Amino acid sequence: MRRILIFCFFVNLTVTTLFAQNWKPVTANVSFKIKMLGATIDGKFKGFSGTLKFDPNNLPASSLVASVDASTIDTDNNLRNKHLREKSDFFNVAKYPNLKMKTTKIEKDGNNYVGYFDLTIKETTKNVKIPFTFKQDSDKASFQGSTVINRRDWSVGGGTFGMSDNVTFTVFVNVVKE
Repeated sequence: MRRILIFCFFVNLTVTTLFAQNWKPVTANVSFKIKMLGATIDGKFKGFSGTLKFDPNNLPASSLVASVDASTIDTDNNLRNKHLREKSDFFNVAKYPNLKMKTTKIEKDGNNYVGYFDLTIKETTKNVKIPFTFKQDSDKASFQGSTVINRRDWSVGGGTFGMSDNVTFTVFVNVVKE
């Protein structure tokens, strides 16, 4: 009996160290800011879905995979939204319905984390570094990260006059343990 208990203890220990905790997204806010002729344009995406496996004590087993529905882009201007959705120089959502991101590595950075993500917009995938926080309270937690990307790296916006190349995007996700 003692051998069985010891065996069960080690199996449990092995399983918990090999796998990260699954977190189910409950709410999400994916937003961006870009300058256009000196004015800041704020926008957001809806339709967040993700598979979030994260354990602050086991980063190698952790992975964050998420996408948003590109057709939900909203800048509080219907004409601009239509332009962003339909034009091939922008998101062309009929051909590219989602923006996707997937971690390639997660590191600890003080009390926070840095995720290295493959970010796919349209047909281009590039690796981006996104610092983020993870705050847990029992069976609930939140992820929040923000970074600046160059829109031209993903062929978004073409040579639009007066549009900044730099886009700040922020992701905030509330989750519960699965």
